[in-house]
Amino acid sequence: MPRESDRREMLADTAMRLIDEVGLAGVTHRAIDAAAGVPVGTTSNYFRTRSALYEAIAHRILDQQLAALQAAPTTPPDRKDLVDSLTAAIDDGTGPARNRYLARFELSLEAARNPRLAALMRELRAVTLRIRTAQIRAVHPAATDEQLDALGSLLTGVTFDRITVGVPEMDTRALVQALIAGFLPAEGRSEP
Repeated sequence: MPRESDRREMLADTAMRLIDEVGLAGVTHRAIDAAAGVPVGTTSNYFRTRSALYEAIAHRILDQQLAALQAAPTTPPDRKDLVDSLTAAIDDGTGPARNRYLARFELSLEAARNPRLAALMRELRAVTLRIRTAQIRAVHPAATDEQLDALGSLLTGVTFDRITVGVPEMDTRALVQALIAGFLPAEGRSEP
């Protein structure tokens, strides 16, 4: 018998897969039960309300996001490595991490009407931004908090557009280089 935490993770992972397939509105307790191959009522036993389910998905996204960010170098030694890291983060949204990214975006929209979920989504953004800030400041120590916050929002927006409508068609690496150059001048370094 799986541990309770394993079952919760499996149900949240199933919910993220369903968000990718049918959207957040189609993610019900029964739909998760069916997709996960568990008895009817299992998901509602773990997450009594839709709000509790959404919060569980947000926590699971946070866990996966932390694992992905911790697997990446925390301090890229140069601008090229920084561009590579940010490019990979955007490209993951249309590749291996699509479920996580789509779930994050759908939950962010739902958070506009759910204050508890909004707090979790702000926490998720803050954790991601904190790790990315350390990476960027290793290469651009003079970057301001405002610049880094804006750059984080721009990268999120690009990722959102790529996943949802397939634009911009510009090469991801070139796009990241342009964003960094626009917000964080090379400070005497040459471009990669």
